[in-house]
Amino acid sequence: MFLDNNLMAMPTVALQQVTNPFARRNAKGTLEKPIHLKYIQRFLVDVEIRQALELVCEKGTVYIWGAKLERLSQSFKMFPRQCLFLFRQGGQINRVGVLSESIVSLELAEKLWGMDGDGETWGLIFFFREMIELSIPASEINSILGFRENNHWQGLIAKSSPEADEVIKYIKGERARQLGRMTLGNRD
Repeated sequence: MFLDNNLMAMPTVALQQVTNPFARRNAKGTLEKPIHLKYIQRFLVDVEIRQALELVCEKGTVYIWGAKLERLSQSFKMFPRQCLFLFRQGGQINRVGVLSESIVSLELAEKLWGMDGDGETWGLIFFFREMIELSIPASEINSILGFRENNHWQGLIAKSSPEADEVIKYIKGERARQLGRMTLGNRD
């Protein structure tokens, strides 16, 4: 299973709102469909990062997300194969992915997404081997984390265990339930 095989011990969950027009456009280009590693290889100056991505991304493609550098402090809680990203639009979480690697590269960010309305690019870059589509009310995750039900997750937020463990357990259960419903629907 995706989460069991990819998420190691001592997990973190990263919460990311994908609502403003710039974020939605970025998601269409790099979260909803993967990018071939060959197109970004020249920006991966760290040989270890490049080799790690080539190793985990067997198909030669990678999903990518970015955040403003002001969120760098949150990234220190996010370790490869130990961080599950939850992406939400409005009140629904619609994608999750286990972090494969991360880098800081303003040059790659500008190439992928350009500049936002503030004249900044999202130079804190996260790579994912795969993205899983789900439909989960964000209010459920907010409840598990002790947030208000209508909390909108401003910016990128990282939460560690024990809260992260509970969120991951819930996501695994929901994914199994939703896959079961899809399988049953295909048999009818």
